[in-house]
Amino acid sequence: MTAELVDAQKKIVIQSKLIKVQMEKQLLEKTIMCIGDAVIATDLKCKIKLLNKAAETITGWTQKEALGKSINIVYNISNEGGLEKVKNIINEVITSGQIHQEDIPNLLIKKDGKEILIEDTTALIVNDQNQPLGVVIVFRDYTKKWERFNKIESQSFRDELTGLYNRRFYKEELERMDAKKNLPLSLIMGDVNGLKLMNDSFGHDSGDELLRKSADAISKGCRTDDIAARLGGDEFVILLPKTNADEAALVVEHIKSNYKLKKVNGLGISISFGIATKEDESQEMNDLFIIAEKNMYNQKVHESDNIKSKTIDVITKALFKKSKREMTHSKNVSKLVEKLADEMAFSSDSIKLMTLTAHMHDIGKIGISDKILNKEAQLDSDEYDEIKKHPEIAYRILSSVNEFSGLSNFVLAHHERWDGKGYPRGLKEEEIPIQSRIIALADSYDAMTNKLTYKKALSKEEAIEEIKRCSGTQFDPDLVEVFIEKVLTQYK
Repeated sequence: MTAELVDAQKKIVIQSKLIKVQMEKQLLEKTIMCIGDAVIATDLKCKIKLLNKAAETITGWTQKEALGKSINIVYNISNEGGLEKVKNIINEVITSGQIHQEDIPNLLIKKDGKEILIEDTTALIVNDQNQPLGVVIVFRDYTKKWERFNKIESQSFRDELTGLYNRRFYKEELERMDAKKNLPLSLIMGDVNGLKLMNDSFGHDSGDELLRKSADAISKGCRTDDIAARLGGDEFVILLPKTNADEAALVVEHIKSNYKLKKVNGLGISISFGIATKEDESQEMNDLFIIAEKNMYNQKVHESDNIKSKTIDVITKALFKKSKREMTHSKNVSKLVEKLADEMAFSSDSIKLMTLTAHMHDIGKIGISDKILNKEAQLDSDEYDEIKKHPEIAYRILSSVNEFSGLSNFVLAHHERWDGKGYPRGLKEEEIPIQSRIIALADSYDAMTNKLTYKKALSKEEAIEEIKRCSGTQFDPDLVEVFIEKVLTQYK
């Protein structure tokens, strides 16, 4: 083989290797340009040699604009240390050869001045002889990840319904705040009045609205350093560092002024508060909580019944507003009950109580949907089952108020039957309170003679015949006799 041929073969081998290296380089560059993570490569002098598509998107710089520029211009970090920090990281990577990864996200300033959160990793670029050629920074947009993290973090410390802090966060803050530097440390306990009544009357959506509006008033009444939390149910607590009892009382007044004009289903908001203040390091926070809670319940005794009594009035008006025929029906039943009770020689006080009971005997229908309550056609079985719940709803509403608790059992039993086939408890004969038996008779007569449902209204005579037919099965036979002979003879 001639020397010329050997040289030619060597050149071919070298060219093949160069072509291979070039192809590999091109393939690598194309791969880098197409990957999802942003990539910036620099030489040892921190001059940019490569900027892929993702890096262009995040930084706002094109590769053409960025090539040859200092990394500090394009990769502009605004966190503590800023550009100096980037230089130090690059120098550290070049010197140590170790990969550097940030523990916390960095804030990158884009070309247009906007800021974006990123997470990044910096590594050394070396040749085949392991000699350093530059560095590569791989980074990605951290915004969505950060938002998800904050959402999870927020959910773990926030009450989902009200947005206030939850019991877990309160306990941690209580431990942190229980220090000499925060004395005097005040604690306010708050309990929303009428939540159960609201739930029973208008449903849990209304109860949730009451809690949200109460929480909003509490939040707006607090100061920057105060911590307001929902402990659960209708209970709230506020921690007030460096706050004496008088200052805590002012916070309570601010909260009250915030909810003064707010209403839920026509009902005003009321919260009972109790305050306790730690003046000395020796006092236990648990004792402080007990004192505040006791003060709160003392307030609740004075406020709650008054609020509940007003609530009953609002509920009754709300029922009559959504169903005019219920208003007419209640008035008619009250008149009939008054006449029958009088004929049965009840005392004037008992007659007044029975008349009031008759006026509110269907108050539980406030918890029944308007669609069912005002339906003209015949109710289906599910709708009828829903209607049958109204005595129990009424019982829960009335029994929660001292003023009306005495008549709640009469309302509960007004759909029981003499033969024991009524509802909700299947009571029979003398087991049914006589007040309930009287209301049941008056209720049925008015329902028969007035078009309250899909059924055709009966004449007075037809209704009397129906009552006679049901005497001893649906109705108390002794009451039927007095009702027909003494009451209906004087009634239209």
